Amino acid sequence: MEPHTGKPPVLGGTQPELRERVLKLAWPAIVENLLHTMVGVVDTAMVGRLGAYALAAVGLANQVFNISLTVFAAMATGSTALVARYIGAEEPEEAAEVARQSLVVGILISGFVTAALLALGHVLLRLLFPRAEEAVLYHGGLYVRIVAAAQVLNYFLIIINGVLRGAGDTTTPMRITALVNAQNVVLNACLIYGLGPFPRMGVAGAAVATAVSQATGGLLAVRHLLRSDQVAVRLSDSFRPNSSMIRRIMNIGVPAGIEQGIMRVAQLVYTMVVSSLGTVAYAAHQVALNAESISFMPGSGFAVAATTLVGQNLGAGKPEEAERAGYEARLMAVIVMSIMGAVFLLIPGPIVRIFSADPEVMRQAVACLRLVAVSQPALATIMVLAGGLRGAGDTRAIVKITLSGFILVRIFSAYVLAVVLNMGLIGAWIGMVVDLFFRSYLVSRRFRSGQWKLIKV
Repeated sequence: MEPHTGKPPVLGGTQPELRERVLKLAWPAIVENLLHTMVGVVDTAMVGRLGAYALAAVGLANQVFNISLTVFAAMATGSTALVARYIGAEEPEEAAEVARQSLVVGILISGFVTAALLALGHVLLRLLFPRAEEAVLYHGGLYVRIVAAAQVLNYFLIIINGVLRGAGDTTTPMRITALVNAQNVVLNACLIYGLGPFPRMGVAGAAVATAVSQATGGLLAVRHLLRSDQVAVRLSDSFRPNSSMIRRIMNIGVPAGIEQGIMRVAQLVYTMVVSSLGTVAYAAHQVALNAESISFMPGSGFAVAATTLVGQNLGAGKPEEAERAGYEARLMAVIVMSIMGAVFLLIPGPIVRIFSADPEVMRQAVACLRLVAVSQPALATIMVLAGGLRGAGDTRAIVKITLSGFILVRIFSAYVLAVVLNMGLIGAWIGMVVDLFFRSYLVSRRFRSGQWKLIKV
């Protein structure tokens, strides 16, 4: 795709102007990630009151969904990068075609994923976590089957939000997520505990609340896309498959999917190591992860800004401005996430208490949260610069980085420390921290090389 020769929508400027552009894109994405994370956090906090078995069941079920979402994330990455390029080159019709083709392919993919999860989700849980207690496996399988019913609409939510971000609209995804989160909180309270006329459904109630909320979000996203002027998609448009455009989406999305697949499978293996330490250790692990996920929100927000600005500037023929945008987003993320790391280090107790009141779960979770606090700058670097590389379409490099970090560092060191050396949960988390610093170095080196500026999408 050749850069548009007219005046691009994203131009160079002073450092304050660049910082303002980054913040304009990042803050709605940060709020969206806060709200999106709260869907999982609310599930965990409310289900956690039912006992460690329920907490473990939802945690294991979500590991299965993380794998299934790999396919959706792959399509969203390809769509975001291409839309950003076309918007930067002032070619809105091509951006709309990217959105249409993403939806066409997505209907088939999400339908297949839904059918697979409905039929085999509970079997997959038993195969992956054979040492888990029977109550954990039963309720986890129930959760998978219920939430799976909403995956087609959940795909629409993911892909359309990706399209809008590529176009520079991070506000709409934030608003949709706000509504989804509010609905999920209300439904959780009613269905888990049986408030008012509703039955007490426990873990199944959390699953129904999540499924209904995801379906609502998907419908709202479709409604907005059909009314959007920036990426104009209408029901009267042709949705005939366009092999050339699908291939371009896949050229970016497939490596991104492989990267996400590697990461999800590696996380699953890592979770298997942790779950072998017992239900209490796994529950503490889940609590610490949910607490740490608070820091993902600013990182993800600045990563969205980096993806959008890098892609749009490359489309506008401004590779040096794309590099500046990536580094500026990283700097801001490192500052914010380092502050959050200090909070994790100094006062982890009140944060952990949100998710569990079990003394042993809290003790182990506090130790893990303090440990991971020191790696927040590294995590910020990984998230933001990898986002910039995705915006450039350089997804193959990220595959190699993820493979080496997760497989060679995290899983190996976690197993040796946690199991072989009998360090338990803290050993597994030391492996995680080592991996974060390792991948931070690799992604920084790749971005600094500038090879991503030459990639054609």
